[in-house]
Amino acid sequence: MLLPMTVTDPEQEAVIRKAAGNVNQQLITVRERYKSVPNERYYDIMVMLNSEIKALTAENKNDQSPVYSIIASLEKEIDELIKK
Repeated sequence: MLLPMTVTDPEQEAVIRKAAGNVNQQLITVRERYKSVPNERYYDIMVMLNSEIKALTAENKNDQSPVYSIIASLEKEIDELIKK
């Protein structure tokens, strides 16, 4: 998918291209790991959630246990959905 953007700063463009590449790679990884989900949109949601978790973890590196708990819970829920 192409998203029209106007970027005037070459450094910002490099960051945006790297971020887009990272998102695409995460989508590939999630699709390979979870081949059967109820809706294609789940892949996008999982990648967005993972990105937000990483951002929040970076902000608060002191206590990562809640983040790992959330990830484990989500993985379990997704695995259960796939088994159905």
